[in-house]
Amino acid sequence: MSVYSFTDCVLTLRHPSLGVLTLTGQGLGSIAINMRNDRTAMDTAADGRVMTSKIKDRSATATLQLQQDSEANQTLLKWYNYLETAATIEWAQMTGTLSSPTTHEQIVMKEMAFQKLPDRNYAAQGQHNSYSLMIADCQQNVA
Repeated sequence: MSVYSFTDCVLTLRHPSLGVLTLTGQGLGSIAINMRNDRTAMDTAADGRVMTSKIKDRSATATLQLQQDSEANQTLLKWYNYLETAATIEWAQMTGTLSSPTTHEQIVMKEMAFQKLPDRNYAAQGQHNSYSLMIADCQQNVA
């Protein structure tokens, strides 16, 4: 029998100037990894011949849903604020690894950068903040 649990997933973010942030569920609502572009394109000529192109593009986005009062939310906001004023060379030096032992998947992310600060919502009930990170190289592996 196979059983999945989000609490078994571990997301580790690293930056040479900022250290390591490991997320294992505390304050974390969800993680979404989305590839940005198609890997195949097909062009059809007037005679019906199809030319297939293999496109080597592993860019992606990661969206992290964090509770607005979580320590992870505060840490990512600090990281963003530091990187906004740091030397440009530091902007995309973040790396990450997402491991899911129950699905035997590991996603390795390199050259990550904040796309923007999350939109802020304040209401009677606590909200989630969505951090969008752009990834230059996202490799999805299966053990």
